[in-house]
Amino acid sequence: MNIPIDNFIAVLLSGFGILLCLAVGIQLLRRKTGLQQANLFLGLLLILYSITLLNALMAMTGVYTTYQHLYFLPLIYSMSIGPLFYFFVKSRVQPAFQFQRRHLVHFILPGIQVLFYLSIGFRSAEFKSWIWRNVISTYGQFIEESLVIVLGLTYLIAAIRLINSEIPKELWKNPICQWLKKFSLSLLILLSISSIYEIADWILWNTLEYNLFNTPWADFPLKLSYAAISPFIGYNAFIYQNQSLITPSYFQNEDSSDLEGRISTLLADRKIYLDPELNLDSMAKMLNIHKNNLSKYFSSKGESFRTFINKQRIAHFESLVKEGKQEHFSLLSHA
Repeated sequence: MNIPIDNFIAVLLSGFGILLCLAVGIQLLRRKTGLQQANLFLGLLLILYSITLLNALMAMTGVYTTYQHLYFLPLIYSMSIGPLFYFFVKSRVQPAFQFQRRHLVHFILPGIQVLFYLSIGFRSAEFKSWIWRNVISTYGQFIEESLVIVLGLTYLIAAIRLINSEIPKELWKNPICQWLKKFSLSLLILLSISSIYEIADWILWNTLEYNLFNTPWADFPLKLSYAAISPFIGYNAFIYQNQSLITPSYFQNEDSSDLEGRISTLLADRKIYLDPELNLDSMAKMLNIHKNNLSKYFSSKGESFRTFINKQRIAHFESLVKEGKQEHFSLLSHA
């Protein structure tokens, strides 16, 4: 099989991204700690995007050209990526948020996309050829690609606005919000590159009947940006599972002599116990000490890290009850 060098680079990057997204996505779906709803949305996003990218990979490597009966298999979930990412962000920065039936409206178009490919994906090659000539190549492809671009950009921008609105509210959210903002902006740049190329191709084809994607290397930035999204998402999802990688140190020197004072400062000033993803590793990094020293500190007090943090959360909840604000806080979302 003779693959052009630009396709080869994109194939390698895509293949790595697919494997990374699948591995991390499965881990997230099986993850028992942290925010289960956020785990679910990000895990589904990773798996569905890797399947969608697999479809593009099969096209780039000529699989569909060789085995035409495989065209239009239900491997395209591109419309679901935007809503899944938005609800992942919302679940992470607003731990009390609960996905409800009314939110399913965001997945109507993705559902229609899935049903369309399910309805034709296992039909005969002759039927698929007819669908291509009379539906997809005439207007269907234009409509689908337009919706993918609009949905992707809309939900990414909505996620960024949500993150910006949460940054000033509570100090414990700042590190995760800053990371999510960089994550979202980078995705927005990659998606914008893809969108510009798609729009340019539509204009050139409709005005000059010139296919941009048939020009050697002209579409390489598009392939590269499209392929780079998967390893980028996979890498950031790995970071999400290991919060200590994005947790800052709030103290300059590594000194455990005043550990109790440092912990009191974090609890009073930053209310770190409100973060559902808080664990021993991330708290140790905030304190700029080794996690073993932090674990020994809690053991000397006759309690575990988890018991100590849950006590802080219960005390916070009780104070909210007294103030009549408990409807804004869920113990279950932080336990």
